[in-house]
This record gives sequence, C-alpha cells and structure tokens, in this order.
Amino acid sequence: MLQLTGYPRPNGQAGIRNYALVISTVHCANTAAQKIAFQTGAHVITHDVGCVEFEQSHARTCLALLTAAKNPNIGAVLLVGAGCEQTDLPALEREIAETGKPVGHVTIQEAGGAPEAVALGVERLERLKAAAVQERVPIPFSKLVVGVQCGGSDWTTALAGNTTLGAMTDRIIAAGGTVLMGEVAGLPGSEHIIAEHAVSKEAGLQIIDMCSELRAEFLETRGQAIEEVNPTPGNKAGGITTLVEKSMGNIKKMGSAPVQGTIRAGEAVPHPGLWIVDIRSDGPDANTTSGFAMAGANLTVFSTGRGSPMGNVAMPVLKVTGNPEAFQALGSILDFNAGDTLMGTDVEIVAERLMALVAEVVNGKETKSEINGDFEFIIPRERQR
Repeated sequence: MLQLTGYPRPNGQAGIRNYALVISTVHCANTAAQKIAFQTGAHVITHDVGCVEFEQSHARTCLALLTAAKNPNIGAVLLVGAGCEQTDLPALEREIAETGKPVGHVTIQEAGGAPEAVALGVERLERLKAAAVQERVPIPFSKLVVGVQCGGSDWTTALAGNTTLGAMTDRIIAAGGTVLMGEVAGLPGSEHIIAEHAVSKEAGLQIIDMCSELRAEFLETRGQAIEEVNPTPGNKAGGITTLVEKSMGNIKKMGSAPVQGTIRAGEAVPHPGLWIVDIRSDGPDANTTSGFAMAGANLTVFSTGRGSPMGNVAMPVLKVTGNPEAFQALGSILDFNAGDTLMGTDVEIVAERLMALVAEVVNGKETKSEINGDFEFIIPRERQR
C-alpha cells in the first residue's frame, strides 16, 4: 500500500500541508490582509461582506471563515479586522484556538491605521508560523479526505477524466479513506443512480430529496428550470448537450463505492467513506471546492476537459484531464493526463498512476495550482427561501 505522511492535529485530524492563513473578517480589511499575506508568504481569504449582513447571510459568512481556518491543512491563522465590523472577531479566534493551532489577530483601528496594522500583522504572523512548525510523520489512509470535482468539462471528461477519478475513488475508499463529491447542480437526471449506491434507504432518499428541492428552488427563485442554465456554453462547445448527459458523466467520479449520505456546508465527515456535500450555490466551481475545504478535505482531484486554473486556499488541487490535446496545450495548469484511456490503456492502469501521484502530493509534491499561486476561496451561499 502507498505510504502517506502529514501533520497530526490535536483534534485527531491530519493535514498534508502546514499553510499559514490570513483571514479578513470584513471587506474593508481586505487590502491589509492581502499585504500581510504577500509579505509573509501566507495564503489569504478576502470577501465582500462581514458587516451589515442579514442574520442568515452573516451566519454563513462566519461558518465559512471558521471552517476554512479549522481545515487540517492550516497550521496557523491570523485574523485581520477593521475593529467595528459585524463579524465577532474574538469569538472566531476562540473557536479556532480550540483546535489547538496557533491563532492571533490584528485590527486596523487598534493598530492606529492600515499601515500600522500591516506591520503588526506581519510580526504576529511570523511568530504564529514559528509556533506551527511540525515535522512530517506517517499517517493512515483513514485520516485522508479527498474531494472529487469536475469543471470546464468536455466530451472526454466522462469517458476518461471522471472514469479515472472513479477508479481512484474506489482505491481511496478501499484503503479506509474518505471521498467527497459535490456539484449538486450537476446531479439532476442521475440522482436515482446515486441513490441506488446508497448504504441505506434513508441515505438514498436524502439524495433524491436534495435534487428535487434543488429543481424547485431554481424555479421558485429564478423562474427558470435548471436545465436552462446547465450545461454551460463551454460544456456545449465541448460536446455536452443536456444536463442528463452531463450528470451521467459527473457521477462517474464516485466509482462503485457505496454512498454514505449527505453533509451540509461546514459539517464534518461523520466517518470514512463516500459522501455528497450538499451545497446548492449558484455559480462557479470554487463554491464546491470551498465547500470541500470547509468539510476538512486535504486535497481535491479536479477533472477538466477544457482546462481550469482554479486552486484553493486551504488545500492542493490536482488537475486531471481526459483530453490529451488539452494536456499538451495547457501543461502549465494541468497535472495528469487521463487521456491515455482513450488511446487504449486500461483505466485501472491509469488510475494506479493517478493514485501514485496523489500519494506524492499528499507527501509534499506541489500541484500546478500551488506552483502558480492559484488559491481561490468563495463563501458558498444558500438561496434565500
């Protein structure tokens, strides 16, 4: 079996990275947070909220910031605020500290201005980083949480990219690990197939109900059926014609593993196995990968036919393509070519190669998203009901 190494955390999780993370608690502290991160080599989360939000929206903001900070790949955290925002900075700091990781804060008003806050933040974060230093040690597969995602899909995504991811999923689950699948807006049309893989009738009904509610929410809040906006124009240009066709390719990422059930944004995985993360936000792939990070994922393996540069602030994103031409043209953003399956190589052989690369990434090898500094994070929003 492949050997994995990482950083054990006091709460029983294990990270595969030891990132330092700067979090802006309100939009008007974004620039100061970015400057601190730039000067210290840390990752940063900025956003356009944190003040004058209604209750449901603000609760979601705080949940996203808190669970991102709690991700096991994060070794140290610095919160950067204005000083008068709606976000309860001290409360966030206390909850992060409960995980046992070094955490501190700086506010612009207390520091005497933005330049002063940046200088103080750099000093404090360097101390936090020093306190977070750890040596890698062997970790079991039971500590590994991997998200599987696809975006910028074309006709090769289902036939090669996602099929290879599915074979990888089976290997991770068989070894005792956890796999997260999301993209709820890309599941309708195949939800009955996912439900048939569920470990229980209750879990199967969760999946059916989730997709039924999604369809109803689209009609109620947008006045359009989901099929009117999905597949995207890029999907159609790549050869995908209907949502059912897209969803049939989408679910290949889950392989043959039994589905344990669904979890909501920010919920921890109850136990190892294959889980569906129920995030129904409109918009880009970063909603799903951010949701994986909020659930404690160490890594996301991302299948893309047309090419996507996206990464994530809390974890490596390993890019797989089933399109050999895309791999040749976009080598600076893609990590693995699963298109060999289209040329006759058995998918199990290709999946073994992918698993070997996953192990290398777990053990410290940088993905293209890390090398390129692609560290996105979006707060996944729920539709207002």
